[in-house]
Amino acid sequence: MARFTLKEIVEATGGRLIRLPKGVDAETIAISDVSTDTRTIKEGSLFLALIGERFDGHDYAEEARKSGCAALVLQKEECAPEGVPAVLVEDTKTALEKIAAYYRMRQNFLVVAVTGSVGKTSTRQMIASALSSCRKVYATKNNNNNEIGLSQTILAASEDTEILVLEMGMRLRGEISELTHIAHPDIAVITNIGVAHIERLGSREEILNAKLEILEGLKDEGLLIIPAADEMLAKAGKEGKIRKDVKIAYTAIESSAFPENASGTAAAENIAFENGKICFLAKAGFGEIEEIPLSLSVIGKHHVGNALAGLLCGLYLKLPAEKLAEGICSFAQIGHRERLVEEHGVFFMDDSYNAGPESMMSAMSSIRRLAETGKAWACVGDMLELGDVSSEKHFEIGAHAAREHLNGLFVIGDYKEDVRKGVESIDRDLPVVLCRDKKEIVEKMRNTVQPGDFVLLKASHSFEMYTILEEYASIFKEEEC
Repeated sequence: MARFTLKEIVEATGGRLIRLPKGVDAETIAISDVSTDTRTIKEGSLFLALIGERFDGHDYAEEARKSGCAALVLQKEECAPEGVPAVLVEDTKTALEKIAAYYRMRQNFLVVAVTGSVGKTSTRQMIASALSSCRKVYATKNNNNNEIGLSQTILAASEDTEILVLEMGMRLRGEISELTHIAHPDIAVITNIGVAHIERLGSREEILNAKLEILEGLKDEGLLIIPAADEMLAKAGKEGKIRKDVKIAYTAIESSAFPENASGTAAAENIAFENGKICFLAKAGFGEIEEIPLSLSVIGKHHVGNALAGLLCGLYLKLPAEKLAEGICSFAQIGHRERLVEEHGVFFMDDSYNAGPESMMSAMSSIRRLAETGKAWACVGDMLELGDVSSEKHFEIGAHAAREHLNGLFVIGDYKEDVRKGVESIDRDLPVVLCRDKKEIVEKMRNTVQPGDFVLLKASHSFEMYTILEEYASIFKEEEC
């Protein structure tokens, strides 16, 4: 946890100090941690009163005082309780960001920032796994990747942390800019430029511009890591959208064709799937190329690129390749991401945390590979926030399912007809079962899927496709009763 003096809080926020007891110096008041929730306050905490759409932290200022906070940060002077110092600011959210930025610079953490349309979380976790093998690392938890979550992540890092790995999410232009000016990264990683949030931003060009905002806060001569195969990022380099002082390192899967301006490269060769693991030879480095065999306990092939990004981060920081390999090989997925669960002989791949066209296609390829010569099915729902390209992209995932020779699809959502049309454009005999809801999926699947089959569960997060697995399991419990 971040520790401060009250004087540092005043300096960091530029606020005005009130209620300071006579004869007491703000430099002598110790702050043990920063809290925005009175339920976590303890003796010595700083309570910062955030204001949201449905809450106002100022309503809890008195409760914070009673809980033993050492001071408060408020934007409403009338809410300042007697008997405890308060720092008045124009905006408490901005104050939180300033305190986090102050702490990041005071501790001089090394910061790796990760953004992109798809794969931010798994890439962030892969990088953290790689670097944790030989440095003390603190990384974003869950989906705390907005301005509040990122600030809280920085402030939650202990003072002996050496490296921060921060995920940066966005929905609109300007949001990554705000985040990068808090974090001031040493290394920026952009996983890809896809179509997530195109409904809000209007085009892939605008998505690209939004993601490139990460470079605004990147330190002078900092490192940018990007996939060589991403056409939008390649276009950005050609059009001069990447700062000239920025060093660029590239990753590539099954290819070693890199741009001439590459400061570092990482390529994966001889990719094979053995005993439930993805094995390959990584050739990576900055100038001198090292050969590093890697073995990942994951399902999706896209993790190869994530591993290469983690490898480049470590090599750039001059960490030993063998230790980085140990960390990468220890990587494990979290939450509803590629979770393989057996239920009465059927193998479900719960990848329901979220979905976009790229991740949906990758998951379909993975379930086909897992099933080998057996049967592979997919239960899918809508991919949201695709705007005008929604029909087109759902058509494309249907076509991809047919090309991967899945044995059938169970589909719900507003775009299920587009998925069906996509399938039929490739294979008119492939069964596509259009369902009203998840309950009907389970009913239909119960009479179709057999022990030994593999089933993918995937859609945008709000569909909660993982509940299909729970409902499927309940059928057997009822039969047993």
